[in-house]
Formats: sequence, C-alpha cells, structure tokens
Amino acid sequence: MDLQIKGRIALVTGGSRGIGAAIVRQLAQEGVKVIFCARASATMTELESEVCAGGGTCLGIPVDVFDSAAVLAAVDKAAATWGGLDILVNNVGGAGRFGGFEDLKDEDWIKAYEFNVLSMVRFTRAALPYLRESTLKRVINISSISAHQPGQHNPHYCVTKAATVNLGKHLANMLAKEKILVNTICPGPVHSESWENNIRQVADKQLISIDEARNMVEVEESSKIPLNAIGEAEHISSIVALLASPGSSWTTGSCFHLNGGKLAAAF
Repeated sequence: MDLQIKGRIALVTGGSRGIGAAIVRQLAQEGVKVIFCARASATMTELESEVCAGGGTCLGIPVDVFDSAAVLAAVDKAAATWGGLDILVNNVGGAGRFGGFEDLKDEDWIKAYEFNVLSMVRFTRAALPYLRESTLKRVINISSISAHQPGQHNPHYCVTKAATVNLGKHLANMLAKEKILVNTICPGPVHSESWENNIRQVADKQLISIDEARNMVEVEESSKIPLNAIGEAEHISSIVALLASPGSSWTTGSCFHLNGGKLAAAF
C-alpha cells in the first residue's frame, strides 16, 4: 500500500532506540527523508548507517532535550537539511528513576515533567514555523497506556504522560484552523529500551538475575493482555506512518490506544 508520503521530511525525537528507531525505519521504508534526534551514541550512528545502506534517506542529530536552545538549533538544522519539515514525531521520553510514590523525590517529578512534557513543548514550538509552510503538516505524539491506566510504579511518568495527551488535544484544537493535524498514540507494554530498563529495576529490587526478571515480567504482563503478548515497536511505527499520510487528513485531536486489548476502559 502506497501511503503517498515518499519524499516528505520527518523529524523523530528519541529516534535511536526502541519505538523511535522503529518509526525511523518505517518512515524511511515509505520513502520519507528522516532526521532523528537522540543523545550522541554509537547506536545513533549505527541506525543512520543501517537505514542509508538499505536505500533510505536518514540523518541523526545529537541533542540534549533538556536544553531549549539545543532543541531549537536541532529543529532548525533538521529543516535546513532537505529544505523544510512535514512531519514531527514527538517520541522522546521516559520514567527516569523507577519507583513508587513514596520513593520519588521532588527532582524526580520535575525531571519527568521536563523529559516527557517540556520536550514535546519545545520541539513542537520550534517546528511550527516549518510545518506551517508544508502541504502535509503532521504532529504525532507518543504517549503511553499509563496516561489512562496507571500501574503500581512510576506515578511521575504516568502523570506526565497524561499531560502529553491533554497537550496533544489542546494543540489539535489550536492548530486545526491551519490544517496542522495533531494526534497521539498510547502504546501498551512494548519490547523496547524502557521495557528492558524496567526489567533491570525489577531484577535489582528483587535480587534476581536479569533473565529471571525478564521471564517473570513477560509472563505477568502478557497475562494482563487479551491477545496474550507484549507488543513490538513495529506495531506502533505502522500507525505513525498511517497518521502521517494523506489518508489521515480528517484525523486530528485523536488518541489511539495500541495495547493488545489491555486497556480496561477509555476515559
């Protein structure tokens, strides 16, 4: 199926690993010119080389998302690379410190807010002048099932992910008159870097091996999902590509739940 986004230009934040890397690969396979931002690492270089070797067009840009000036400079560089910007995917984020409500310090809550919410604010604000010049105009935000159905841990992450859903709806309403479409995806449990981080935290807390923790968490979390399986990053990236396409031109302000049926109720 031709999604008709070949030749378009996308910026993907947090794009070097997990869901972000899958989004980079998916968009590149569709013929999109992809710039992705992440912390400088060998993984960034490897992904860029992999995509280009496969015939895609891709560029990794190191950026510190906690530095608003660095974010602005990264977006300007991304737009200058191929002469514009059509699609922004706000994927960067995470829990930071793993813990329960009474374990977390004020700085954990503040850092989670800056990582998950202010990163989205900064990249979107910087991208808007370029998106306004596009004939496509897409903003796609990656949130989490925990925005609607929090678990037993990481309330700072859950609260900030709920904020990203609210912000996405606000932006959709505000930008609709300019035909800038803003949608949010809330993945359930997905095999990703965050998944592995949680496994390490469980292993440390329960004094068991990584493999024991992985098996335990896999069985426990799969049992909560009607399809009885943890998701893969590609389940998310395929929907990102669809939302970026002209076929989604009457879709804005929506929140898409991708979780194998885990979500008990939508709020």
